[in-house]
Amino acid sequence: MRIVKYVYIVLLAAMVVACARDKEPAEAAIKGAGQAIDQIRGEASRYAPDQLKQLEDSLKSAQDAFSKKDYKAALDAASTLSAKAQDVAKAAAAKKAELTKSWDDLNAGIPQMMDALKSRLDILSKAKKLPAGLDKDQLAALTSGYDEAAKQFQAAKDAAGAGDLNKAIEAGQAIKQKGMEMAAALGLKQQ
Repeated sequence: MRIVKYVYIVLLAAMVVACARDKEPAEAAIKGAGQAIDQIRGEASRYAPDQLKQLEDSLKSAQDAFSKKDYKAALDAASTLSAKAQDVAKAAAAKKAELTKSWDDLNAGIPQMMDALKSRLDILSKAKKLPAGLDKDQLAALTSGYDEAAKQFQAAKDAAGAGDLNKAIEAGQAIKQKGMEMAAALGLKQQ
């Protein structure tokens, strides 16, 4: 009976040592993964939110396993998260570059379109006779539409300046569409 007691104590001690041996690396991996995710959170939340959510869910799984003292599972779950965080950062940077290019294209084209519209509206507002198919009420509506589009474009530029490229692009595309409709109504050729 004494031998069984000693064997039991030795086995228990071995289990405690084995668990303790996995605890520190798991804790370090979770901490490192958390820091890696925190470093990319700002850009990733804007440009790769789904991938960021997956990372956060994986980190939570590792933390849950750790709290249940399943250190091996926690270590396995957390050990690859730092590398995955870097992949998400690269994806976010690529998406940001894509959106920046889209915005830059809109930001370059819309002012030219707006200048052409403004010039045409100014000419028509001073004309004694309007072209066929355009009356004073329509011209007033187009002028009002131009003024609204100019305000929306300024708001889009402000959004882009604040880093909200999605909002800026959405507004820019709406302004471009509205400008094309106005250009057609004013008889301007579209480029």
